[in-house]
Amino acid sequence: MAGKLEPREVESPKVVMEDGEGQTESSEKTEDLLEMVKKLQKEGSLEPQIEDLINRIHELQQAKEKSSEELGEAQALWEALRRDLDSLNGEKVHLEEVLSRKQEALRTLQLYCQRKAEEVQRNYMLAEHTEQISIQKSQITETQGQRKLGLPMEEQLEDLIGPHKDLWEFQMLKRRLAWEIRALQSSQEQLLTEGGTWARGGGGAGAAGGSLGAAHDAPPAPREAGAGPAGGRGAAICRLKAEPEKLRGEAPAQTQSTPEDRDGSGEQAGPQLPSEGDLAPPMELVLTAPPGQ
Repeated sequence: MAGKLEPREVESPKVVMEDGEGQTESSEKTEDLLEMVKKLQKEGSLEPQIEDLINRIHELQQAKEKSSEELGEAQALWEALRRDLDSLNGEKVHLEEVLSRKQEALRTLQLYCQRKAEEVQRNYMLAEHTEQISIQKSQITETQGQRKLGLPMEEQLEDLIGPHKDLWEFQMLKRRLAWEIRALQSSQEQLLTEGGTWARGGGGAGAAGGSLGAAHDAPPAPREAGAGPAGGRGAAICRLKAEPEKLRGEAPAQTQSTPEDRDGSGEQAGPQLPSEGDLAPPMELVLTAPPGQ
């Protein structure tokens, strides 16, 4: 509405009222002058200057009417502009309220989105940790199950290996003892063939050979009641160690010979002691644990 009006300077209400009061006073004076002029015209004593004054008064009256019209238009325009200003102020207040509500709603939505994002992140991390825990739990359960299954298998394996192991150890001790006996017998025969210098030690060597032969031919002593495989093996090992030590104590007195006798007896070398490969356990006795243990 304000855009359709012509651009004019709008006077304030105070200035307009002052102009109205001045125009009212001038109109009263003009009316007084007109009445005075009319009286003088009736009397016929008017001069030419008075007519000019009357014309001037008429012009002033026309200007007054025109000013009154313009004043009314200005007042109407001022009222319209005041109404427009009031409406704009009201619209401004309304828009400010809407803006504040929108800003508050925006802040609420931002907080809600932030909380939702944090909740989604927490749920994702919780799901990931739960999955890892379930995987580890399943692995632990599987390992425990394998261990439970493996314990009877280990016990059975130990039960199967125990007798074979004892038998193998006994066979190895017996074989080693036989090798030792053969070596000592060979040494005895070599000493007997070396000459007359061995006559003095022949009796001792014969006694040693007889004792070794008796030990070889004698059956193994039975195990004591309540003694385990370890006790039998320990007794056999002690016997095996005792016999060579006894023979070593007698042998130095019998091994004194001349260089010629050693040269002559070099051709009759005794049997060699068994090597580590000869004492290795047979393949059928080597048992391995079942897979997965």
